[in-house]
Amino acid sequence: MISSEYENINNIPLWMIEGMAEYLSLGKKDSYTAMWMRDAYLNHDIPTVRDLTESSKYFPYRYGEAFWSFIGSTYGDTVIIPFFKNAAKFGLEYGIRRTFGYDDRTLSRLWKNSIEATYKPFLKDTTQTPKGIKLVDSKNGGDLVVAPSVSPDGKYVAFLSAKSLFSIDLYLADAKSGRILRKLTSKVSNTHIDEFNFIESAGAWSPDGTKFAFSVFSKGRNRLDVVDLKSGNVIDDISMEQVGQFSNVSWSPNGKDIVFQGLVEGQSDLYSYNFDTKKITQLTNDKFSDYQPSYSPDGKKIIFSSDRTTYDQSLEQDIPFNLAELDLATGKVTDIKIFNGANNLNPQYSADGKQIYFLSNRDGFRNLYRYTIASGQIEQMTNLFTGISGITEYSPALSISNHDDVVYSYYRAQKYSIYNAKASDFTPVVVQPGEVNFAAGTLPPNRSVGVDLINSNLNNFLAYRKIPTDSVKAIPFRSKFKLDYLAGSGIGVGVSNFYGTSLSSGIQGVFSDILGRNQIFAAASVNGQIYDSGAAVTYVNQTGRWNLGVGVSHIPYQFGFNTTTYPVRNVGGKNQTVYSDNIDIIRNFEDAGRVFTSYPISRTTRFEVSGAASHNYYRVDRYSDYYLLDTAVVNGKQQIGIGNYITSDRKKSLTKKSLQPLIKTTVPLISIT
Repeated sequence: MISSEYENINNIPLWMIEGMAEYLSLGKKDSYTAMWMRDAYLNHDIPTVRDLTESSKYFPYRYGEAFWSFIGSTYGDTVIIPFFKNAAKFGLEYGIRRTFGYDDRTLSRLWKNSIEATYKPFLKDTTQTPKGIKLVDSKNGGDLVVAPSVSPDGKYVAFLSAKSLFSIDLYLADAKSGRILRKLTSKVSNTHIDEFNFIESAGAWSPDGTKFAFSVFSKGRNRLDVVDLKSGNVIDDISMEQVGQFSNVSWSPNGKDIVFQGLVEGQSDLYSYNFDTKKITQLTNDKFSDYQPSYSPDGKKIIFSSDRTTYDQSLEQDIPFNLAELDLATGKVTDIKIFNGANNLNPQYSADGKQIYFLSNRDGFRNLYRYTIASGQIEQMTNLFTGISGITEYSPALSISNHDDVVYSYYRAQKYSIYNAKASDFTPVVVQPGEVNFAAGTLPPNRSVGVDLINSNLNNFLAYRKIPTDSVKAIPFRSKFKLDYLAGSGIGVGVSNFYGTSLSSGIQGVFSDILGRNQIFAAASVNGQIYDSGAAVTYVNQTGRWNLGVGVSHIPYQFGFNTTTYPVRNVGGKNQTVYSDNIDIIRNFEDAGRVFTSYPISRTTRFEVSGAASHNYYRVDRYSDYYLLDTAVVNGKQQIGIGNYITSDRKKSLTKKSLQPLIKTTVPLISIT
């Protein structure tokens, strides 16, 4: 795509690029994106291709993925490359016409019909009315309301919200009325907080309900902050040392320990932190991903999601999460094998510890389920057309109190609302552990026509032969610069009675090696005459922790003004004072050199120092028109005026004195021809 025929690659809108990345990595079976498309159908808000391009209302990842799934399933995945190229070369509208033979309106209508035909049959067996009381939504909580966490006594709900407009902050609401009581903490008032971990983590209440712990980012690292509910002050700000990134915290009933999911060197395990000893203990240590832990009411066990039951059981690229339980006394992990192939997430114990509530997409929807530990019975608690979800599929969206208050985040109309229901409000339906059907979680259309290349590869991802270890050889790395980016500003020609005829154009390019350790930034432009050309080149070396750079540039600046002078000229063999109307075009040429270096102290701060030197020189072009001076009597007074035109000339590279202010006549002039 670096060829000059694709120089207008920017013709491709962002939603197509981001959506293609999602489709190539996930394929048609994606319950989370399917939930968004069902929601679009339910709210009569299926966008056209033009809507996706011109409006920021529609999330590019979700809608872009659904669009590419429609294209691949309708015309075969082999059409993706020519369509992508045509859109890059000719723009999206003509690219659609050139690839498919009709306009974007027709393509949009076909896509809309496909979504409606796929999801309409599911309406009759589902509901759009969540159980319980709506506590917080976009009306009282802002556009983004996520990560609910109910207090142990069920009286309060903490949640993250963009209510303040300027940032995402932590709020406290009454769990019965939904009235927002106050802002618990904010990154505006607590300047050590760079951001809340709102995408993949919710906070945890202390057993007595007086403190609240949550994960934040500060100076490039995750930290655990504990806020006192009464005063609103942060009373603990804890670094988890070697666990640089962690989320999904849960407070032990003994009040002394917090369990969390930590990521160390790419491996996701469970860890606990003790407030008394200040020690971190690793609870699991294996190749499996352990996620979203939660303490049992007696503090003896931890329920969590893990891929340990599905890691080696499928050839698909998608490795779903199932449930597992850790016995803290023995360290034994018990797998709970239900809904194989589905994502079973966000597990929470019931108040008596005998049941486990969790969210699953086992039928393509995202609903609440309840598992009874002793009998193994599974009950489906909700049957929603959209689903219970956080900002991503893996975000926390469920919280249970000590009185079985079920607080959850419901997705509808591209927004999230927090509901509170008692366990008795639901109508459980017993389902079998093997009942799995992803029809509702598959992107339209149902049938694929042509070459189904993407989904075939994804479904057999692990079947492909792996590269033998002995075939990988280490060779010394050598920097070879290749073009990363090239852009031009076009060519223009201008004509002015002041500056004359001029040419304008420019080009910019970035070159780097494959690791990005060495980079060259280059630019050249002209804006005026040929000698108004300028250029700049900068080289940056990022091989070590000290980043070093050097740059040189030649930059012309141009400006001008009018002056009048009264030189002596030979006119008709006689020297006499004449009137001169001058245009002075002044060019300032700056040749400069710069060196700079920087040293990263953390992920968010660095030390920088730079130095530069420049040399400036000038060129002045004067364009003059000469006129005779005549006298005349006006109202009884003799006045001097401009007479007949004589000639004109141009003087190049005048001395620096010409740059000084020129004395102009104060005698009023009239024109006598």
